[in-house]
Amino acid sequence: MQKILILGSEGQIGSHLKKFLIQKKYKVIEFDIILGKKFDLRTFQNQKLENEIKKSDFVFFLAFDVGGSRYLSKYQKSFNFLINNSLIMTNVFFLLHKHKKKFIFASSQMSNMDFSPYGTLKRIGEEITKSLNCIYVKFWNVYGIENNLEKSHVITDFIKMAFEKKK
Repeated sequence: MQKILILGSEGQIGSHLKKFLIQKKYKVIEFDIILGKKFDLRTFQNQKLENEIKKSDFVFFLAFDVGGSRYLSKYQKSFNFLINNSLIMTNVFFLLHKHKKKFIFASSQMSNMDFSPYGTLKRIGEEITKSLNCIYVKFWNVYGIENNLEKSHVITDFIKMAFEKKK
């Protein structure tokens, strides 16, 4: 049975991918900061992360410090946002390279938007992914139920406005 590691297993994409892969009889290894401190991809030399990457057959790299448009407009130029995502990418890409794992990196259509630090970080992730002979996918406007309104997305913002303003 193939072992699939999902970095960001509890997120908008990861939670659905996890269900799908389990249904298809894959052994899914969950990894998400929501599961506890030892699942923090920002932690340098994270032994749990290295162990899970070593024992996996394939990795979905979906994790990123991100939210919807409101979240990005407020935080993407902040020190914490930039450092969090730089650390996530550095730690994960280093271990993927070290253990020669095949993976898919989740990027964004914003990766070609030079004015966006989020887009620039995703573009760097794409380039590192290509350098490791793996693939990336670009998503646009991925959303679902979001209880944290600070991380809401454009479409959910429109729906919320329609309910509140009745138009």
